[in-house]
Amino acid sequence: MPSRTSRLPADDRKQAILLAASPIFARLGANATTKEIARAAGVSEALLYRHFSGKEALYAELERHCVEANDLGERFVSSADPSTATLVTGVALLVQAVFPGMGSQQNHEDTKRLVTSSLLGDGRLARTFLERHVRPWTDVFEKSLHAARAAGDVESGISAGKAEIWFVHHLANTLHLISLPQEQVVDYGMTRDELVEATVRFLLRGLGLSNAAIERHYDPEKLEPLFMRMDQE
Repeated sequence: MPSRTSRLPADDRKQAILLAASPIFARLGANATTKEIARAAGVSEALLYRHFSGKEALYAELERHCVEANDLGERFVSSADPSTATLVTGVALLVQAVFPGMGSQQNHEDTKRLVTSSLLGDGRLARTFLERHVRPWTDVFEKSLHAARAAGDVESGISAGKAEIWFVHHLANTLHLISLPQEQVVDYGMTRDELVEATVRFLLRGLGLSNAAIERHYDPEKLEPLFMRMDQE
């Protein structure tokens, strides 16, 4: 009896293997086997090796496959001019993209598990992921923070730098990780939307933006249509 992916075109079959491999790697990390992945994808190991040279190649491909938010990052980074408004909108977008996430929720969650699994191992995939998909954001944030400081929108005496800029991603990522279990782990005393807004405001204040600048540029209701449009793309 033919496997359920045997009649798929080559590209579709490759995607089917990736979809099957993602939750397995996310759950087992380096202990995942090609045999288990092939079984989950409904193909033979021999067929799997026709598309991927080995487990390492399959694992590396997953990093590119799962990250739907990357397109959002490329669009934002390519069109952003350093400014206070860019900093505020960018922080709000990144928080939304990382927690609660955009696009396929399963892919989003699998990506986080893959990166976390990498951090518990040699960190190679996590390092590549952050360099490709997060650093472009932090570079824009750094330039925009300089612009905000020049515009007088940063509180005096606050000298946020690279570490604080990276904290934008790290906090959003932690919030997403702690929300992965079906049963609630932490009761923050607010809805998820309220938690997203509180996170954005907390981060913007941590970067040193004045309350006046935050209120001038951050309006969650106006950003919601942008989030919805990007979520559907």
